[in-house]
Amino acid sequence: MTSLALFSLLYSVSVLTLTDSSLSSITSAASKCTLLNSFQPGFVVQGDYVIGGIFPLHFNLKMPDLNGTYRPPPINCNGHRLFPRAFRWAQTMRLAVEEINQNPVLLPNHTLGYKIFDSCRYPLTGQRAVLSMLNGESEENSSMCTNASSLLAVIGPSGSAQSIVVSRILQPFRIPMISYASSCACLSDRQKYPTFFRVIPSDDYQVKAIAQLLLHFNWTWVGLLRGDNDYGRFAAKGLLRELQETKVCVAYQEIIPLPYNRQMGLRIIKVMRGSTAKVVVVFAAEGDMTLFLRDYMTQNITGIQWVASEPLVTASLFSGREYYPYLGGTIGFGIKKGHISRLGDFLQTVNTKRYPDNVLVHELWESLYGCSPFPSSVTQIPPCSGQETLLEQHSAYMNTSSPRVAYNVYKAVYAIAHSLHNLLLCQPGRGPFQNNSCAQSNNIHPWQLQHYLQEVNFQIAGEEVDFDAKGDSVPYYDIINWQRGPEGNIEFVNVGLFDGTKDVGEELLIQEDGIMWAGHQSEVPVSVCSASCLPGFRKAVRRGEPICCFDCVPCDSGKISNQTTLTDFAPRYMLDQPESSEPLRSSDLGHWDLEGQIKALVDVPFTFYAAAAAALSEQLTQSCTFLKQSPNICCHLSDVSAARLYAA
Repeated sequence: MTSLALFSLLYSVSVLTLTDSSLSSITSAASKCTLLNSFQPGFVVQGDYVIGGIFPLHFNLKMPDLNGTYRPPPINCNGHRLFPRAFRWAQTMRLAVEEINQNPVLLPNHTLGYKIFDSCRYPLTGQRAVLSMLNGESEENSSMCTNASSLLAVIGPSGSAQSIVVSRILQPFRIPMISYASSCACLSDRQKYPTFFRVIPSDDYQVKAIAQLLLHFNWTWVGLLRGDNDYGRFAAKGLLRELQETKVCVAYQEIIPLPYNRQMGLRIIKVMRGSTAKVVVVFAAEGDMTLFLRDYMTQNITGIQWVASEPLVTASLFSGREYYPYLGGTIGFGIKKGHISRLGDFLQTVNTKRYPDNVLVHELWESLYGCSPFPSSVTQIPPCSGQETLLEQHSAYMNTSSPRVAYNVYKAVYAIAHSLHNLLLCQPGRGPFQNNSCAQSNNIHPWQLQHYLQEVNFQIAGEEVDFDAKGDSVPYYDIINWQRGPEGNIEFVNVGLFDGTKDVGEELLIQEDGIMWAGHQSEVPVSVCSASCLPGFRKAVRRGEPICCFDCVPCDSGKISNQTTLTDFAPRYMLDQPESSEPLRSSDLGHWDLEGQIKALVDVPFTFYAAAAAALSEQLTQSCTFLKQSPNICCHLSDVSAARLYAA
């Protein structure tokens, strides 16, 4: 009997031999069930139907000691500066709920409530946030852990790694979630994530867009950076897949460590400095890049043309004038911007006078003004005067001119509201559930809401909002270019769009004359491993290097290259004709078909057999042409191009 079988047997016996006193003690323990820890929401509002919100209000967290020998302390997101941009996203959710509750047409006679939590941009904290949502409203005062949650749906989280964790926790309860920023293509798998929806396009479309951008500007030699998370891993993998059948080569691929390690960061910067690739594609969020870019700027590296992915290309954190010499000219694909008419006024109402006991509002003041509303001996921050007011110059929080992620949050809340509204309009006997029944308005199950969420279709600010069978939304991006503003700061300028609903080849629309490139240049930067060969020269691929890297060598005697392209190389027609540099006519050229190759190999001299066989084995990757009137044969991208085969 194996040890595993023995363990199973002993376990079964131990279960079967439980005594009445044992069961009594277990029951007694259950009656004293209390929460071992409490993870409090940042904002709470009561309502008939409660939804949750998860936002990365802090970049990092102080990890507790989880050695298992004693009760772990509570997770501490404090101690790290508040992320004002994400705080704006959370306020956008609050605004949307307030508007819906005041709307006499949408969800009349019903109200939405919410519980908003901080994820600290970390999966573990996102997990605790969603578990706290599920514990119910009176979790602190209850002596029994039996309160059923009234949670119907969740807005968030932001990062894909967090969404993967949260989605798996919500699945057993069949609670739908709508992410406003998780774009990993992996989340489109309905088998693994059946309750996941999003109002941001899948990265499948973003990598297609970036691949088309690289090809459009003939950037065939690029570097690739990614964050050390699911988003970065899947996005980089998707881009490499898209580039497989193109002429673009990746010079290097590096991972920005999380948490950040300066020694590893400096090694990556050394690779970037030493590479001939002048274009760098990056899949990372601003939180992943903050410390890395600090070291990058310290090393005084300029001349890199950044191609930024969606979470980075609209990062107002890097809009200060000190960033322009290093990041100016950045181009990338951003979430479609929208318009939220009341957002600016609503943000002004969030202040320390209205919320004197809210720790997050205190931290907002510390982040924006560098002062503490309620100073203590613990902090070294000077006290606030009490006269501070929110201004447009606090762009990380107050910039409402072109909301993107905030607009996604806004759409997500309204999607839930419209789904609930449609659910409540159901007529008995004509419903979508068993026996044509409808959901009960006083006992709605989350899975019933998901049914209507899958079918929802509405318009907001002139935009149609709906979800496909995978829970994805319309693939649409703005092309954004980082240009210098009047004050020397970075401004995000729209220079085109990518519409994934268009036919292949028609998705990309770029206003090239409106782009400012790296180094404040108006000329499109060049990023190739090897320049195109001049007429009279051919490519000789460097052994062990990507196909983009080659040497230009003179054409063999009796052959010419008539263009500066990488592959065009043709033998000259030299039979009874004077030497000429005229290009060959297409009618003079034919393809060397497989039958012809086999026939030629039969009669080829033995000394040339190995070279000819090698050429044949690579027929799928080479373009071979010959002159009908001549036996001269040229195999592009091959060192056997000088071989002459004699037909019988």
